[in-house]
Amino acid sequence: MPTAVQLYNDDPDYEWDRLDRDAYHRIEFDITMHHLRRHLPPTGTILDAGGGPGRYTIALCRAGYRVTLVDLSPGCVALARERVAAQPEDVRANVAATDVGDIRDLSRFDSALFDATLCLGGPLTHLPDADDRHRAVGELARVTRAGGIVATSVVGRLAVLRTIMTRFSDEMTAPYGRDLLRTGDGLGPRGVPWHFFTANELRALLEAHGVQTLALVGCESLSTGLSDATNRLADDSDKWDAWMDTLVAASDDPAVAEMSEHILHIGRT
Repeated sequence: MPTAVQLYNDDPDYEWDRLDRDAYHRIEFDITMHHLRRHLPPTGTILDAGGGPGRYTIALCRAGYRVTLVDLSPGCVALARERVAAQPEDVRANVAATDVGDIRDLSRFDSALFDATLCLGGPLTHLPDADDRHRAVGELARVTRAGGIVATSVVGRLAVLRTIMTRFSDEMTAPYGRDLLRTGDGLGPRGVPWHFFTANELRALLEAHGVQTLALVGCESLSTGLSDATNRLADDSDKWDAWMDTLVAASDDPAVAEMSEHILHIGRT
């Protein structure tokens, strides 16, 4: 059985392309960035933990932040370095480092080192063991200064169940499928064990490590599960602008966050 690291090493370009594959997938990035802009300090240092090939790192460096990226996949880190090297000099200068690293062990970094720490796109979902998830969140909080921001996003449990119902219904009869609603434990691509979250579970995990909740967000908002309709709507710029305004406005509604494909928690240490 492959591991999550092997999945990303096999095709790091897939993760780079994932957030820009089409209009539907861009929503996750755009809504995440909207809420980061609301809560991040105007300047400062950021750790992009589990940052993959660097989409968020590059966007934040363009905005003037000083960013350090770590990711468990050497393939993703290599691609991040390649993408950073293609940026203008002022963006490259804001990248402090791009290194292989494990979110469960950030001991290379001093406590309270960063003004904000990010763990976006689902790295916590790739930790099927509850102790590992607690270890990782403890590390994210530890390296963030008092009063700093910790932003984490995970794959939502209810959205996964809806996907199984519509596209992989045979999985409902598998043992993990029967228990997924209760446990959150399931399988990702190529049978890799993942853990899928409810919004309340994510909130409780962060708050257990002293991270005060500021926002819970559904990254795909009301478009969750409606990829075809969303992509068709994007062909009409007026309708698309109006729809994006609606998605952003609804994104932090508790019901919308609970049902979204990716759930974003933003908190303060």
